[in-house]
Amino acid sequence: MAKLNQNFVQKQSQKQSQRMSQVQIQAVNILAMDTEELRNEIYKAVSENPALEIVKKDKRGKRGQEKDFSYSISGGYADSDARQRAMEATEDHTETLQAHLMHQLNSINLSFDELELSQKLIYNLDKNGFYGTMLAPESLINKARPLQTKEMLDRCIRRIQRMDPVGTCCKTPEESLLVQAQVSGEAPELALFILDGHIDLLNPPEPGTVYKKVVEYQKEWHKKKFAGEIILDKIKFDEWDVDDAIQFILHLNIHPAQDYLKDTNSEYSTPDIVLRVVRKNGPLGVNDYSRGLVTGDNNSYFQIEYASGVLPEVRLVEDFSMDKENYQKAKSFLDILAFRESSIILQGCAIVNAQRDFFLNGAGHINALTRRQIASELGIHESTVSRTSSKRGCKFIQTEWGLFPVSYFFSSGVSDKSGDKKISSQVIKQRIVELLSEDKNLSDSKLAELLGAEGVKIARRTVAKYRVQLGMANSYKR
Repeated sequence: MAKLNQNFVQKQSQKQSQRMSQVQIQAVNILAMDTEELRNEIYKAVSENPALEIVKKDKRGKRGQEKDFSYSISGGYADSDARQRAMEATEDHTETLQAHLMHQLNSINLSFDELELSQKLIYNLDKNGFYGTMLAPESLINKARPLQTKEMLDRCIRRIQRMDPVGTCCKTPEESLLVQAQVSGEAPELALFILDGHIDLLNPPEPGTVYKKVVEYQKEWHKKKFAGEIILDKIKFDEWDVDDAIQFILHLNIHPAQDYLKDTNSEYSTPDIVLRVVRKNGPLGVNDYSRGLVTGDNNSYFQIEYASGVLPEVRLVEDFSMDKENYQKAKSFLDILAFRESSIILQGCAIVNAQRDFFLNGAGHINALTRRQIASELGIHESTVSRTSSKRGCKFIQTEWGLFPVSYFFSSGVSDKSGDKKISSQVIKQRIVELLSEDKNLSDSKLAELLGAEGVKIARRTVAKYRVQLGMANSYKR
């Protein structure tokens, strides 16, 4: 048997590696947590570490609660009888609002797209039957389905609003009252005027006071330059008419879904709101991310706020000196919470800055934006941005246009011919749908040529990719 020749050579090499500390790992994990997970993590930390204490409990359960509108317009006993009669006449339902609406929806012959969109709308309603604290309806549109347009969405909303109970699928209780009045067909014109954005005239709902307010409103309106005719100019009314309008409004149901069971299985039932973007009046010279301020237009700017109100407030126990180890762990935990807050606010500022068109003008004005761009602007790793904006376990931003997932604001795109500007893929896809609706025989090459003539630098294979994502066949099969 041959003898193996074994030669051992000792070499010296230098290798650089980086390992995350336990604190860094905890920081990364907490950044990716949703509000419910973070709430539990805070309570767990407090229970395990005597150096931490809860200052103020979270406001869980309060988010999404609507103002008791019946009291705000009553100011006394005026609507108590009407409310009592409504309660006595109400059926005792043992099914959820979602199930009740779906039974009605399934009895209607709808296209696949309308059925899918309507179902999303129904399961996006809160316990009161409104979507004001839930996802913005525009965010429910399936971008891969070209037939799901804003027009189809509006049509689906109007259909659900007129189902039993009338007045659900509205943004606010005020809008619900207006829908109920319109559907009844018996609403006094004065009542329709009050419900259409002038509900504040009913505070208090005393005929004489309301009459004076309505007359004063009419006079002030016509003092404005270029003031046009309004509904008040077309009707004659006195205090008796005002009283009739008030009584009609007080008999409407401020919470049409209150007698149905709450659906606890809805995937949209507890949106994880991490940021609120508020538009404020006044100019802002430059962005100030440290204060959560982003420029808007000449007359407004944006305040980006961390939605901390749903979390318990925690702090170090004063004069804690029992053991330094727990003290250091507590301090590190608070630093991690502060890191999460500052990271989310900074990313929110960068998103608002990049998507200024959306925050000024609403859905339909999304610019091309990648997570890499946000990471590059803030000088952080792309994975940090992904942890707060992934579609899976997505976090949400409350805007004046509604509630949108953070992932909604990221959209791929292609360059224009100048190379200076990126055009969102969603805008291009919509244009492809429009071009094919005009001529269904257009090939991918021809589409690329037409888009190029409009200033979009796009390859044929990219057009083909977008067309496939839209679920549209090629020109040979159309």
